[in-house]
Amino acid sequence: MSPSVAKAGRPPKRLTLRLIRGVCARSVFELAREYYDQNLVDGIAVRQDGTLSGTVRGTRERHYWDVEGEIVLDYIGERSPTRHVAVSLDTGRWSCACPYSQVAVCSHVAALLVSAAKLKVTLPGGGLPARGKSGERTTLPYRREADQILDLATDPESADANLNDFLEMAVACYGEGDLAEALLVCTGTAESLLSGLDYPAYEGYFRLYPELPVGEALPSTRKPEGMDALRVDKFCEVVRKMLAMMSYHRILHEQKAPCIAALHRLYLRTNPWEPSRFCSLIITLLSKSDRDKEFLRELHDPIVPYGTPDPRGDPVRFRAVMNLAERQARIYSDLKDYSLLASYERRYRNDPGAWARYVMCLRSMGHDSTAAEQEGRRLFPDADAWGAPF
Repeated sequence: MSPSVAKAGRPPKRLTLRLIRGVCARSVFELAREYYDQNLVDGIAVRQDGTLSGTVRGTRERHYWDVEGEIVLDYIGERSPTRHVAVSLDTGRWSCACPYSQVAVCSHVAALLVSAAKLKVTLPGGGLPARGKSGERTTLPYRREADQILDLATDPESADANLNDFLEMAVACYGEGDLAEALLVCTGTAESLLSGLDYPAYEGYFRLYPELPVGEALPSTRKPEGMDALRVDKFCEVVRKMLAMMSYHRILHEQKAPCIAALHRLYLRTNPWEPSRFCSLIITLLSKSDRDKEFLRELHDPIVPYGTPDPRGDPVRFRAVMNLAERQARIYSDLKDYSLLASYERRYRNDPGAWARYVMCLRSMGHDSTAAEQEGRRLFPDADAWGAPF
């Protein structure tokens, strides 16, 4: 193999680990180094047209669990397939059959480049693969692709199979250590599954595990059938996948922010129905640092209304506002910011739901339920006798 392929008039540039690290995510680069150290890269060759090619043998997939802040190996799964990889050292375009390569530079491409760097391969024109998706992440590409799968499906079975294939991209992102992108794939799919679905009518059938009985629901709830049943069941499956993914990988706030914003949008869209509860759960688990929570507060505060509808006149709207108020109270509590109590006292004295809001805020901040109720009745003596319906 010739380690150098240079074009006339262009001085060759040495392929270095630093250059490779600059075009892929850190977790991807670390995996690539592991593949190289384990001698899993074979058949490296550089053709006259500047194409670098080779194969990366599969490894046992490792699954981890977060136990009280310590990452432990949970189990070792099936061996991943051998990947045939090619990279143009001139244009930077790459080819790999793994799903993650549709998102960004995968560990297989990076492993081939690392191996080539060790062999002192040079770049004809200084080109390397682009990073792919950057910090400007959005759920929209994944939403469009999921929409297309559902629109073209002829029956629930074909839709289910094609969605499973599509969600392999999320699994691949997770395997490469790119949890943020994996969550965005899932969020885009969840948005698509709920689009056009009458989820208030199927309230009781949104449950995390199929073996659980149908939960409490409004009298109008009916059993979903056909494509609607597929949408409901698949949404719950996607939520389970997201919860499982968050058990291991740690990500920075800058990577989390698009995920939190996308999930918050979905939470607002489905409030006060059951899907919003699932989204709220994922948001809570994802927003661990104070910076995450402050970002969430910036998103959430502007959409919490000052007034509360009368529950007897508009019970659904009342429930929606109370859900928003509860989420707000929990954010302030997590940040140990108790200014919300004073705000409730000042703004909601004449609000029909003032007593309920205030008591809920006290409870979220760790106050005893009985003491919180007594304090609420002292501050709002004219509150209706219906109590706190939450």
